[in-house]
Amino acid sequence: MQLIEQLWPEVERTRQLDAPHLGPLSTTFLISMSMPIINLPIERIERRRSNEAGAYADDRHIDAEVSAAVDRELGGQAFSTARFYREGEWRFVTTSRSPLPNLANALPDEIVDQLESDEAASAASKMSTSQWCGILRNALAHGGIAYLDVYGRSSYGSPVAMLLFGSGRYDRETGELVGVNLLRIKQSDYRAFLHRWVAWLSDSGLSALFAAA
Repeated sequence: MQLIEQLWPEVERTRQLDAPHLGPLSTTFLISMSMPIINLPIERIERRRSNEAGAYADDRHIDAEVSAAVDRELGGQAFSTARFYREGEWRFVTTSRSPLPNLANALPDEIVDQLESDEAASAASKMSTSQWCGILRNALAHGGIAYLDVYGRSSYGSPVAMLLFGSGRYDRETGELVGVNLLRIKQSDYRAFLHRWVAWLSDSGLSALFAAA
């Protein structure tokens, strides 16, 4: 977070050499920097809650109080109760339309409209923190990210204003991809969310586990 804030002014002055009209490279920078901020605590503690035998990257046993703090915040409660949640920032839609949306292509109008709706904002507030963690973690880890413009549409040829995080839903028996979970947030709100997320990490003691020079 310190790197994001100290380098942000320079990033805002940096344009893509062959497409300066698309604005600063702040989206690429923000996503790149947020990957460890989000994924390390989720992957090394939250995702390990059901694995009592331990794992090759499991920090739960380093500090019991820290692990308990993660369980309290990310253990399946409503997302709206999380300290880093703010009403209206996130939108959530789950889709099983056929064919499934390809985030590398233009986002279908139907999904654009769904993500813009009040129902999508309400769905985000009611989803569990565990589900929210899973979607965000999977999207950042596996490239399930789409850049959207100010209208919530794919941003080809336009500056990025929103981020879309996608994670597949799979049939437990067959392993078949049957749907996609989608989270949308404005880029400015995502940066503000990161501040609150890091503040929570620091207050809970998690930041000490993942500190690096």
